Amino acid sequence: MTDILVPTWPLRPYAAPPPPRDWRPTRRLTLLMPFHRETGATLARSAQAVAALDYPPELLQVLWLVADGPEHAREAEQAEDARAAAGRPELDWRILRLPGMRPKGAALNHAFPYAEGEIVAIIDADVVPDPGQPAEAVWALEHGYALVQAEEVGEPGPRLTSRVKTAEDTVWHTSVRGLARAAGVHVVAGSSVYAWSATWDGVRPIRSDDVEESYHWSLRLMSQGATTGFLRRPSRVSSTDRTGAALRQRARWARGQLRAVAVTWPELSPRGRLLGAVTVGSMAARAAMPALLAAAVVSPPARKAAAVMVAADVACVLGARRSPEHRDRVDGLAWALVVPWHLVGAVAVYRAVWEWARGDRGWHSVRDTADALPGDPAPGAAAADPTPSAAPGTGQGVSR
Repeated sequence: MTDILVPTWPLRPYAAPPPPRDWRPTRRLTLLMPFHRETGATLARSAQAVAALDYPPELLQVLWLVADGPEHAREAEQAEDARAAAGRPELDWRILRLPGMRPKGAALNHAFPYAEGEIVAIIDADVVPDPGQPAEAVWALEHGYALVQAEEVGEPGPRLTSRVKTAEDTVWHTSVRGLARAAGVHVVAGSSVYAWSATWDGVRPIRSDDVEESYHWSLRLMSQGATTGFLRRPSRVSSTDRTGAALRQRARWARGQLRAVAVTWPELSPRGRLLGAVTVGSMAARAAMPALLAAAVVSPPARKAAAVMVAADVACVLGARRSPEHRDRVDGLAWALVVPWHLVGAVAVYRAVWEWARGDRGWHSVRDTADALPGDPAPGAAAADPTPSAAPGTGQGVSR
C-alpha cells in the first residue's frame, strides 16, 4: 500500500552488477516455500519453478511448508506428487509438515530451525522466480548487503483487471526503489526476498499475531540499520481478474501495516519511524483522493488540492512506466487506468480501518485455493505450539 505519491524516479540502483559468466555460487541456500490450501495446479507450477532454478543442486535446500494432520493429507499428497513429477531427485527437497500455517509468520517460525543454508529465501506458493534469481541474490549479498529482494510481477491475463494490476504492481515496486533512493528506507516484501541467516536471526521470532509479518520485519530491519537492495531478475506471480478479491487483499495489507506501525512505534528508531510515517501518509493520501474529487465539484480550494494530488499520482505512474524494463509489461490502456484504480483502492483503506477497529485478523488472498478443509484453524489463528513438531534431523514430520 506504500505506493501513492511516493517518488518512482530516479530509482535506487540494483544491489550489484550482474555476476560474471564464469561465476558459480558456493553458498548453501535454503528456500522456504509456504503452502496453505493450495490447488494441485499451484503445487505443480511451483514444482516446475523449483526444477528450473539455475543453482548448484548440491548447495540448494528446498523446504515446502504444509500443514500437518489428517485433514491436510490431500495437500501433502499433492505436494509429494508435484515434487516427484518435477524430476529433480538430486535436490535436497523436502515436504515439511508443520503444526500450523496461518498466519504466515507462525509457519515461518516453525520452519526456520530446519533451514540449513547460510542464506535463506522466502518464496510464496504462487511465485515463479527467474531461474537465475537465486544465484544473483547470493552474488548481491556477497557484495555487502544484509537482504535483497526481487520484484514480483503479476502475470497479465487477457482481462483488463489483471493487466491493470500488473501495471499497479510495477508502480508499487518502483515506488519502493524510489523511496529507498530518496529516503533510505525500504518496504521489504514478504516473498522473493533473500537474506543471510544471521539477518533473519535479527527479526526472529517473526510476529505471528498479525497478517503482515513482512512489514513488521521491514520496520525492525530499518531500525537496525540493515543494508538492503534490489535484484534485476524478477519473479512472476499469479494475478486475478476479480476486482473484489484484489481489494480485499489490499485491505489486509493496509490493516497489517497500520497495526504494525501502531504497536511498534515506541520501539522504532528514527529510520523505522520514517518508514512508518511514509506508510501512514501514503494511505491517508489514497483515502483522501476520492473525497477531494467529490468536494471539487462544489469547492474551488478542493478542486486545486485534488488536481495537485491527481497530477502527483500521474507523475508516479509515468515515472514507473518510463523504465524500458517496465514499459512493455502491459498495454497503454492498463497504464492509463492505474490512477483510477488507485481511486478505487481507497475502498481498501476504509475497509482496513473498519476491520482493524472490529479486531478482524482475517487473511484475504487473491489466489484460488483448494476447498476449505474441515477442522482447519480459522484465518489468522496461530498454532498453540510455538516450536516445530519435530526437531531438525529426527525425520519426523519431514518427507524427502
